[in-house]
Amino acid sequence: MEKLPPTILVIFGITGDLSRRFLLPALSEICKSTDIGKDFKVLGVSRRQVGVDEVFGAGEKNLKDYSQMFTMNLSDGADYEKLKGRLEKLSQEFSQQPQVIFYLSVPPAAAEAIAGWLGKSGLSKSYTKLLLEKPFGYDLRSAQEMAAHIGKYFSQDQVYRIDHYLAKEMAQNITVFLGSNTIFRDIWNNQFIESVEIIASEKIGIEGRAHFYESTGALRDYQSHLLQLTALVLMEPCSDIFDFDEIPRRRLAALQAIAPISKDKCTEVVQRAQYEGYQAEVSNPGSAVETFVSLKFQSTDPRWQGVPVRLMTGKNLDRKLTEIRVNFKKTSASAANELAFKIQPDEGIELDLWAKEPGYERKLQKLKWSFDYDQHFPGRLPDAYEMVIVDAMRGNHSLFASSEEVLASWQILQPVLECWALNADDLKTYKPGSPIADIIGH
Repeated sequence: MEKLPPTILVIFGITGDLSRRFLLPALSEICKSTDIGKDFKVLGVSRRQVGVDEVFGAGEKNLKDYSQMFTMNLSDGADYEKLKGRLEKLSQEFSQQPQVIFYLSVPPAAAEAIAGWLGKSGLSKSYTKLLLEKPFGYDLRSAQEMAAHIGKYFSQDQVYRIDHYLAKEMAQNITVFLGSNTIFRDIWNNQFIESVEIIASEKIGIEGRAHFYESTGALRDYQSHLLQLTALVLMEPCSDIFDFDEIPRRRLAALQAIAPISKDKCTEVVQRAQYEGYQAEVSNPGSAVETFVSLKFQSTDPRWQGVPVRLMTGKNLDRKLTEIRVNFKKTSASAANELAFKIQPDEGIELDLWAKEPGYERKLQKLKWSFDYDQHFPGRLPDAYEMVIVDAMRGNHSLFASSEEVLASWQILQPVLECWALNADDLKTYKPGSPIADIIGH
């Protein structure tokens, strides 16, 4: 792999759950797998005084030599001046000016405030970048306000909004698959495709995240993930599959072509449900927060007009699964092909094909052609957070959502949120461990 540029990674919220579970293990693996050497430093920011040994576990021992801690009050401008001084001192240990990446592993409200303080303190430079975790707002208005606030201090090129689904190998491979294989590229339209389904189901419930889930629900939790996967499927395939600047633009065009769900048709095309026991789990009797949602929409793009797209996601279902199913039109009563992009847990591609059974009778049998990452690329796949960090260091925006994409996503879903605010009678219940088919009625 090409040598990564000299970097100081400043992590706000380094002692938090997300950092411990995902970010630090990813950084440790990057240090093992690349020749990053002395051209890399980690500066962990914490509200309370904490040592490096307390932060990094046994699996991240190799990070300790690259890392320092910095204690600060995140709402005190004087502490940002101290942070600036620490970064200037760290930069002197490099042979050239390193890029500085501010990773805000904190809640959205805190991220917005920190970005403002960084900008006001003069820490937004040509060599600095800002990494943000989802959610990017809670509705269209808050997303617009957040984008405008951050835009005062950081340019679009400096901001990297993380959607780790985009960084998964199979998600990245969708653009390659469609751009490199003529057999699919030429039939990727409404002439041949009947419908598209995108599913993200979880076996686990909310796992102690009552406060977070009560403020988000299934729709907001997966708003970015599912619509970004939708954009990958509906966007016009790139002629140059590694044109990383073009991919976000085409995703945006695909999102802008999706017709928002009108309020008067909301109950027809949107279903929401809550698993039994949720209200007791969050200690909120009468809570109308959905743990499952299914919604259908259509694109106004001439290539996709008439093709329904259905998104389904939920907690406490019968299996853990994220995949995209593309259903092709039937050529006969029993011969319809289905293509599945399997995002997790087993990344790969499956295609249903029909063949005649051997013998005198004319019977068809459905066969599966499959590509499995574990089979064809044995060994460990890079974690999505590893890809996120490496591509941010490289300056590759293709794995990140632009502010325009975020706003386009909220414009699609805002009517649903407004419809739900006026009507709570359409909330169904389902038993934990239910299959999606039982919830949606088929």
